[in-house]
Amino acid sequence: MEATHGGPPRPRGSGGTAGWRVLSPGRRAQLRLDLVVMASARMADTLDLRAVARGLAETVVPGFADRVSVDLVEALFHPDHPPAGSATVVCRVALAGGPGGPVEDEWLAYPPGSPAAAALASGRPLLDDGVPGAPDALCVPLVARGRVLGLARFARDAGAAAYDNDDLALAEELASRAALALDNVRLYDEARAAAVALQRSLLPTVHPRVTGVSTAQRYLPGSRATEVGGDWFDVIPLSSGRVALVIGDVMGRGLRAAAAMGQLRTAVRTLAVIDPMPEDVLSHLDDLALNIAEVQLATCIYAVFDPVGRELAFATAGHLPPAMRRPGEPATFLPAPSGAPLGVGGVPYESHTVAVPDGARLMLYTDGLVESRQSDIDEGLDQLAEAFTTGPADLDALCDHVLAALGRGNGHDDDVAVLVAELCGLDGARSRSWRLTGEESEVALARRQVRAALTGWGLDGLGDTAELLVSELVTNALRYASGPVELQALLLDEVVTFAVRDGDAPLPRLRRSTFEDEGGRGLQLVASLASRWGARATPNGKVVWCELTRPPAALPR
Repeated sequence: MEATHGGPPRPRGSGGTAGWRVLSPGRRAQLRLDLVVMASARMADTLDLRAVARGLAETVVPGFADRVSVDLVEALFHPDHPPAGSATVVCRVALAGGPGGPVEDEWLAYPPGSPAAAALASGRPLLDDGVPGAPDALCVPLVARGRVLGLARFARDAGAAAYDNDDLALAEELASRAALALDNVRLYDEARAAAVALQRSLLPTVHPRVTGVSTAQRYLPGSRATEVGGDWFDVIPLSSGRVALVIGDVMGRGLRAAAAMGQLRTAVRTLAVIDPMPEDVLSHLDDLALNIAEVQLATCIYAVFDPVGRELAFATAGHLPPAMRRPGEPATFLPAPSGAPLGVGGVPYESHTVAVPDGARLMLYTDGLVESRQSDIDEGLDQLAEAFTTGPADLDALCDHVLAALGRGNGHDDDVAVLVAELCGLDGARSRSWRLTGEESEVALARRQVRAALTGWGLDGLGDTAELLVSELVTNALRYASGPVELQALLLDEVVTFAVRDGDAPLPRLRRSTFEDEGGRGLQLVASLASRWGARATPNGKVVWCELTRPPAALPR
């Protein structure tokens, strides 16, 4: 082989098409083999349709042909568009040896009855004697797996040797290999598009309304040359105005990673219904990951923001640390004990709690944001902290700013998921709490306090129902739990929440009472009157809560 200045290598001793006729049959056979090897190597080393076409055209000029064009059918670019009219529409993506140099997606229409249209329709090569300046030209369709993907036209200048049967066989072999490379690109694009569609369909599309919490998020699949990964994020409203902020990354790529991501995200949402502590969520996910065939390993952060206590509790499973920017301060990364990735099995997780001032911003992200082949992760984390600190106030604009600052705006080797939240505590005027010492006589006091709070909030219409609910919750806590009991009422954007906290660990369970039962109907009453109710464990006991939906006239606009 030898290299021509400014062009691709070509077979040594070809001498261009003018010298092709003077070569011995053995030499021409060797040159044909060299062309096939060279073209195959160039076309197999890419996942780009245009690069495949250029690889074919540039390899055979000027040794085998003086001019080569490669046209691809419209269906490769627009699979849902039928051909226009009666002409065959193609896109010329490669041109070698012709006037004007390389082309960029020149759309053409083969007239009906032309050799090019006939070759494309029949899938068989044809001689085209209508190419200006050429004694003849070969129109060779690009056919792979029974599909016609395009057409390659090989032409020689006047005075060059005419194409013979051996040349036709070589042109067909080159076209066949080009077609196979093109079809591999098509199949890869279809599989990747399906994985991306699955990935996006499994991510949240409706952003929940949470009092005191604003969020923005981004998901960017990796560059076209990489398969989609298993990155995900979620925002899950919990009881008492709390909200769970989740981000995770399934190791691996393709449909299996996307499917595993969907299973883990569904599991997180299912666990959130019973509202366990962050470390318990990760422990359950770890057990689940061990039994999901698609999951090799996965990383995850599960964080819970409490607007009343103005604190964030979170646990991590092998994930990069959350970033927080407190008002007037630069962004920092929150320290936390990091557990092993999900799927390792048998590793305990711990949660970490930090105070959150009003207006603080939290950023959760996957490793695709800060890791790259060109720099180490510490450099990426420094860039993230700087971009988070200097970014705009608007959360959506902040996401775009961070992605651009880290060079992720136009694609990257890995998937990227980013979740940003601005956190504000609940205004004191919207929160009431009372500590009860344990006497059942305090049930009446609790009813009066709740009614007074509702009156102050302009919600007198909920008073009777609220009294019944609070009476049941407080009575059960004072009768069966040990230690002090705390009653809390919260005015949220769409609901009013009542929560009773005590030091007893077992959670209440709704059961069907029989006619002979003397008790056990309290929770049935709560379940029938409340919009929603539940119970959750705490480090020192439990919380039983219920909600009443605010009347439409009382909802904030």
